[in-house]
Amino acid sequence: MRVQRFSEHRAMPWANGLGTSYEVASDRNVDDVWTWRVAIAPVVLDGPFSVMPGVDRELVVIEGNGMVLEVDGVSVECLPGQVIRFSGDSVTLARLVDGPVVDLGLMTVRGSVIGSMVVIADAGDVIETDVLVAIGDAVFEDKDGKHYILGSKDALLDVRGHQLALLSGLAIAIQVNS
Repeated sequence: MRVQRFSEHRAMPWANGLGTSYEVASDRNVDDVWTWRVAIAPVVLDGPFSVMPGVDRELVVIEGNGMVLEVDGVSVECLPGQVIRFSGDSVTLARLVDGPVVDLGLMTVRGSVIGSMVVIADAGDVIETDVLVAIGDAVFEDKDGKHYILGSKDALLDVRGHQLALLSGLAIAIQVNS
């Protein structure tokens, strides 16, 4: 396992060019192709999300007051700490509720992998997952008593096969299965 600080996440332009995301982890290969990707994205203005055909998306607002997505004309409220799911095939427009937000997103190529995100909030919860991203500060402990201290938007990578307990804070657990 290793800690990756927010400053180490890879800055990348959105597919539609209207913003920047910070890639936390992916299975991106040498040809720049991925089947799963986890990224943090500041959303500072109302506007369209990138259309991503064949991609399933999950998103959780980790900073700010939330936003409303219009997904193919249907309103989906995105409250802080609530995981929502939608298709990358959909025409999706974001409307900020009360100022900018930061979201954490999981994108998976349909038919290749299945992913999920879960908010971990209860101290003592034992977590078995692939990637952990802190919402604010968070502290984890492994079965040998080693502590992992994460700041806001830091990640703990290569977690698969390890059991961790949340000691304090909030985090998002991301799991990807082939």
